[in-house]
Order: sequence, then structure tokens, then C-alpha cells
Amino acid sequence: MSGEAQAPLALEWAHGTLSVQPVGAMLDSLVFHLPDGPFAPFARRHWSPDAPDLRALPAHLRHLGAEFVCLPFGVGGPLRDIAPDWRPFGLERQNDPAHGLSANAVWTVAEQDADHLRMVLDYPADHAVRRLTRVLTVRADAPVLDLALTIEARHAARLPLGLHPILSLDVPEGSLHLDARFRRGLTYPAAVPGEAMEAAIGRDFASLAKVPARTGGLLDLARLPKAAPMEDVVQLCGVEGPVDVVFAARGAVLSLDWDRELLPSCLLWISDRALSGAPWEGRYRGLGIEPIASCFYFAASVSLADNPISAAGTPTSLCVTPERPAVIRYGLSARPL
Repeated sequence: MSGEAQAPLALEWAHGTLSVQPVGAMLDSLVFHLPDGPFAPFARRHWSPDAPDLRALPAHLRHLGAEFVCLPFGVGGPLRDIAPDWRPFGLERQNDPAHGLSANAVWTVAEQDADHLRMVLDYPADHAVRRLTRVLTVRADAPVLDLALTIEARHAARLPLGLHPILSLDVPEGSLHLDARFRRGLTYPAAVPGEAMEAAIGRDFASLAKVPARTGGLLDLARLPKAAPMEDVVQLCGVEGPVDVVFAARGAVLSLDWDRELLPSCLLWISDRALSGAPWEGRYRGLGIEPIASCFYFAASVSLADNPISAAGTPTSLCVTPERPAVIRYGLSARPL
């Protein structure tokens, strides 16, 4: 665990600053410089990763930052009130470690200069993945961060994969606006842990502004945060363009764009003051906007099965082969409103 104490790496350019932790090659902070001042759209943990009472947690939770890679994507665990169509799929199974080695191991710095950082992670010899390479590149002329993930494989395999940006919900009520186009939306097919789920269990929707609510009627998830604490998860299948997030109170827009041929869905994880245990303490305010080839946050075995999402035509895993490394490109950009 000594590698976890390594200092973050930093990049600074005319349009922003960022820092990256060796644990998970995790983007720890990202601040864009806009014409009217700094724009810091990402959530920040309020706890110390070295706190003694957090030692049993996965490394990605202890160090939770702004963005990281999950391979295999997924957590899993005990659930209640599972929708009938989902009961045969073993939703209680768990990934070990949660969100995979990529999110919890210490990566190696392979190269760093004024505008980019390249980090690598070798997987165990018995794993289908041989190596991950993560490159973060800033654009000299714009408030833009370009990212690329290369997956080299030992043998052909299917793997659930996810990218994990987390935006801040520590903004005025209803002032964060989501603009996302998608073919099909799904609410979580069980009760979300935290006792603060607002969406109905196991329902379809076509607009974030009209999501079936657990108490009846409709819930507007295109405008956050809500007045009351909330813990919810929805999956947007067949995403059809970048996801734009308007921070109305700040007068700025964050845009997340990615290779949707490889990661066709986007998971929204709304975690706003509802989780009371460590490390959350009822204080964390984050919105995960997570490009995925996965079935919600369930364990890899669920995503690799003929689950209700893949059976309906949206892939929940990524195919990798040794002959041709998979390269996923994505980007984070900011602009004034």
C-alpha cells in the first residue's frame, strides 16, 4: 500500500490545471480557466484516504476523485425489491475488487511533458487483459482535456468497461441541467441502497425530464440537485451525442464526449447527501456521468450474460483481442454559458 502515498502528478496550461493520482491513474482535480474565471465542475471527497477507519474500503473509494477507468466495470452486492425480470441474473454477485484492478491499483508513469501524461498498468498473467495505457492530453489553445485508453489483450474476451467522471452537486437546487440524447432509459431494477431512491424500480423512460417516480407521477432528472437527499441510478442506452451539463449558477457548460460505438450507454449515479456510512457521512454530493459497456453497476457476470439490456440490443461488454488493441477516446471540455 506504500504506492498509495505517492504525490499526485500535475499539468498546467493556459486554459486550466489538473492533478492525477497514481492510485487508479485517477484524475483528482480539473479546473478550467474560462474568460470570467476558474470553473471547477468536479466533485471532491471530504475525507482523507489515509483515515484509519477507511482502510477496509476499496482504494478507489478512499481516493475518490474526479474521473477514473473501471475494468471490469461493476460493483454488485446484496439488493432488495429486485424487479421480477431481473431476479434470475444473480444481481447479488460482486466484483473483486469493485470496479476492477484499474480503479484500485497504482499505475506507473511512463511519460510526462508539458501537455500530456501517459500511465500504464500491467494486469496479472492469468488475466485476459495484458496492459492498460491511459493518456491525458491538454489542448494549448482551449479549455479541453483529451483522454485515451488503450487495452492490450492476451486472448480474446468480452469485458464490461466504464469511465467514471463525477461532477459536483454542491450547487443551488435545480441549477444543474443535463442535456442527453438516447434511445432508451432504464431505472434501476432494484431498490438503490441508501433509502433515498426517487425513481420507480425497473421502468423505461424516453426523457430525463420525465422519469417514472417511485411515489407515482414523473420525476425530472434533467434538473438537479433536488432539495432532499437522493441516491439513484439510471442507465441511458444508445446515447446519441455528447452529454452537456449546464452549471447555470456558474454560467458555464461542461461537455463529455466519447466513442459511443465502443461504449454505447451512459450511467447516471446521483449520490447527494443520502449515504450515511463511511466515507460518505451524509455529506457527499456527486453526479457520476459514466460512459459504459455494462449492465448498470452489476458484477461482470451479469454484464456478460444475456441480460435484459443486452437482449434488447445494447451491448453490455466490450470485445478485446490480442491482434488489435482497443482504443477508447473521450474528452472533457468547458465553455461559457
